[in-house]
Amino acid sequence: MNLKSTFLIIISIISLSCKKEEKEIPTKKSVKKDTLVVQEKPIIESPRDQVQHLFSANGGSVLYLKNGEIKGQARFDTDGDFITELMKTKTYGNYIEHDDYVIGKQSGDTTFFFNELGRIDEGWNILKGISIENPMQIVSYTSPKNLNPKDIETVSETRLIIFEPETKTFKDENSPEADAYFTAMDDWNFYSAELNQSFEKMGIKTYYLKKRYLSIKFSNQKEIIIDTKSKINGNLMQALLFKKGKMPIVVPLIPLEEDLNEVKAYLQ
Repeated sequence: MNLKSTFLIIISIISLSCKKEEKEIPTKKSVKKDTLVVQEKPIIESPRDQVQHLFSANGGSVLYLKNGEIKGQARFDTDGDFITELMKTKTYGNYIEHDDYVIGKQSGDTTFFFNELGRIDEGWNILKGISIENPMQIVSYTSPKNLNPKDIETVSETRLIIFEPETKTFKDENSPEADAYFTAMDDWNFYSAELNQSFEKMGIKTYYLKKRYLSIKFSNQKEIIIDTKSKINGNLMQALLFKKGKMPIVVPLIPLEEDLNEVKAYLQ
């Protein structure tokens, strides 16, 4: 075999080898990519999230749902996860919500949230979606927007907050209107001083609020603004108690013994 023949044979072997390798190399069309299928998990809403108000008493429980429906059952067992069970009961009505009460659409009955002192009526476990931890807890107030910072006073530490009355002047200080005002101011001075002293004994300092709008700042940077001249828990209030990190509670200017017991429970 001469050199030329040997060279042609080598070239042929190399050519065949290359063709074989080309066949073994997969093309783009033959490559199978692994496909990761991500299934979105459905958001499971807790039955508690659907509740706007919950009333429970010995006679039964009533749910006022955020969609306007009313569910309830007499002599319902309130142990365990009873809200989930109560949600399974039949809808028997609808309601219209107002700031401080609800009206049944079918019955026309009005059910109030608070008494004349701003205390939450007995039986309410949830109001406006908020769990009730204290019957004097604030759940209803007016919060104006776009206020001038000069019109707002801010409290961020634990304080008894007493709202100072508006100062009035009269052309005739002997008029009936003036006499009624000065009498009311004398009463306010006396009872606010008494309230201040009773809270000082509990180690709570008093903040006298001169401006109309009160800003409460919580430790988690949350802030609420309250118009103190508008209704708070359905009534015009004269004082609040704020413990750092908690929602404020209403405090009557002349507190009853049961009010002071709730104050002590709130401060714990």
